[in-house]
Order: sequence, then C-alpha cells, then structure tokens
Amino acid sequence: MYDVVMTNFNPMQAASIDLGYFLAKRKEFDLAEWLALLSRTMGYDERKYSTRQKLLILSRLLPLIEPRVNIMELAPKGTGKSYIYSQLSRHAWLVSGGVVTRAQLFYDMSRQQAGIISNFNAVILDEIQTIKLSNEGEIVGALKGYLESGEYRVMGFHASSDAGFVILGNIPIVDGRPRDENCFTELPRWLTGHGATALLDRFHALVPGWELPRIQSTSLCQSFALRADYFGEVLYALRASQEHMTFIKDHMQSHGDLRDTRAVQRLACGYLKLLFPNLDTVTLTNFEKFCLQPAIDLRSNIRRQMAMLDPEFSPNIADINII
Repeated sequence: MYDVVMTNFNPMQAASIDLGYFLAKRKEFDLAEWLALLSRTMGYDERKYSTRQKLLILSRLLPLIEPRVNIMELAPKGTGKSYIYSQLSRHAWLVSGGVVTRAQLFYDMSRQQAGIISNFNAVILDEIQTIKLSNEGEIVGALKGYLESGEYRVMGFHASSDAGFVILGNIPIVDGRPRDENCFTELPRWLTGHGATALLDRFHALVPGWELPRIQSTSLCQSFALRADYFGEVLYALRASQEHMTFIKDHMQSHGDLRDTRAVQRLACGYLKLLFPNLDTVTLTNFEKFCLQPAIDLRSNIRRQMAMLDPEFSPNIADINII
C-alpha cells in the first residue's frame, strides 16, 4: 500500500482567457485559414465543406457570441445540429425531449428560483418534435414577450436576460431539399398552427441545415484546432463587445420592417465577431459578403416560411444595404 500525493494540478477547463492574445493571433491568419480553424474547432474537417457550408455551420455559434439571437435549424438527422451546443460551451443549456415547463424556463414559484433562461447564454430545444410544453398557451405567450424584449414576468416576479433561444428540428429530405415547401409541417402545432407567425417572427434566422451533409467519420476533424472549452470562453468574452454592433449600425441601412432590421443586425454582428474580431482587419467588401449577406439570407428563410403560414406576411425582407 502506497500513499498518493498530488504535487500540482492544472485544470482542463479554461477558467479565464486572455482575449487580447486571441485577437492578436487572429491577425496572423487570412480569412480562408481562419474559417478553416473555426471549422476544425467545431469538430469538422474543413476540406469537406464549401465556404457557404462553413458559414452555415458557424451560424450555430451566433446565439453564443451575440446576445439575444434566436434561431431555428431544420435538417435531417445526423447533421450535427446539437453537438456543438453540448460540447463547446458551458454557457449553453440543451433540452432534449420530455416536458418543458414555465418554471423550468422562466421562474419556479415554489422554489423562488429563476429558470434556465436567466442562467445561460443560450437555451436550446433539441428534437423539438419530441418536446411537449406543459401549458402550451402559457409558455408560448411568455416566449413571445421574452423573445421580443428580453424580459419576462411570472406573477410578481420580473426579470430580464440576454440569453438566445434555439429550436432544432428534424425534417424529411428528398433529393437534398425539404420534402415539403413549408418546412414546418412536421413541427409541433404551436409552431405551425393559427397564430404561430406571431412567435416565428421573433426568431431571427432559419438555418437551412439540409444543405449540410450527414456527419461521417471522414467529416470529422483530424487536425490541430482550438481547445473547445477555451474557444467557448472566447465566445463568452466577445459576447460583451459593443463596438461590433456600432460598426454594423454605421455601415448598414434599412428601409422596411423593424424586426427584419434588428434580426439582420444581430446576425451580422455575430458573424462579424466570429470572423473579424479585430475590426481594423475587416473591409466593407468582406463585411458584406461574409457577414451581412449571410444574415439577410437567414432572415429571409424565416420570412418565406411565415408567408406560407399566413398570407398577411410578405415573403420579402426589408430593403437592407451596406453604406
């Protein structure tokens, strides 16, 4: 029998990071190299994905790096929708199946305890077809208010949060496209029924996950990348940056629907933080191509789906341009 003595301990979980060091090192990569590194860090072999597909993969990070970004992703099974949320950041909470209650999401009156929306940067409902809302009308009503303003009330309790909200769903695909033009036909009634557009309009993006291939062994990263917990803390640190949104507002103009404008601003800001955390390295051409236009495309997907559910909604997004 021998005694075991610990002489030193280095935690694997990154408790703090030097954001300045990260920003300085970003300058040593060109954009293609940086896209490759981010893809690898998320677990993908960048050689298997086009630039557009890499941007779609990165869209999964937007709720983690920009406050109050609400997205939906619909795709066939096996495309890795939920993987990054469960593996990359301790600031995300993933709900997979079961019953979701108002107390769990917002506030538990019996325990006088705030719910997960107040305690995490992103709340993800995975495999939405398998999730049941305990009191559908009550929770949907609370979600509408929260997704719009970032505030919620439960009886006498009032609070605010900057957590993003993510819905992930599986849909049938035929020849690489959704089987139904209306992508929401397989989703729960509260996302497809009468009045659902009032909730859907508060989501900023619909990520077309059907454009991504199923994950195979050859799709996985086998190269050097950033450590997942380290990168998760980088996302958390960049989330607090205000200068990127200032850049967005200085270089984007919009005429039309206010929700479209806010959605594109937040999505583009998230892309900007991911790709060009050093604002002195971004050109307006790259901003438009890699940040603004992808954001417009993601919001346009929501618009088209809302128009199919309710003819009151136009399928066309607000007129948004770079200045």
